[in-house]
Amino acid sequence: MTIHRNYLFGFMAATLVWSNSLFAQTTDTFDVTITIEDSCELTTPATDMGFGTVQLLNTNYTATSTVSVTCTTDAAYDLALDDGANASATTRRMTDDGTNFVSYRLYSDAAYTTLWGDDTTFGSVNAGTGVGIEQDITVYGRVETGDNATTPPAGAYSDTVTVSVTF
Repeated sequence: MTIHRNYLFGFMAATLVWSNSLFAQTTDTFDVTITIEDSCELTTPATDMGFGTVQLLNTNYTATSTVSVTCTTDAAYDLALDDGANASATTRRMTDDGTNFVSYRLYSDAAYTTLWGDDTTFGSVNAGTGVGIEQDITVYGRVETGDNATTPPAGAYSDTVTVSVTF
């Protein structure tokens, strides 16, 4: 019985040593990092601003466009609108073929009180703060009777305005 007990004790000790070495482990750590810089981009393409089909420019006509910008959270940004492709010294203009024009203005507010431009002509930039997801910003347009002394010939009039974001 003593012999069997010694063998049994030896077997158990060997099993314990073997199982401890089987489950032994060491550990280490590593860091996971990312650096986020202030960033902004114009995301979804801006929507076109259509004033519709009209007959006479004897009343104000309004329309809107939407510009989408995505910036990192808390990033300050400025949205600027250029003069358009057909501007005169004092107003943005749509043209039919380069000889006839319809003047219009762009605003950053629905009350049509704050002209929107690029801080050099036609108004100031529209300042904002990023929220980390896409923000839709409305551009308010108005064809004003005071800017159009006469109604030009019938035709399709257009202009192209470039929007830019700086941060």
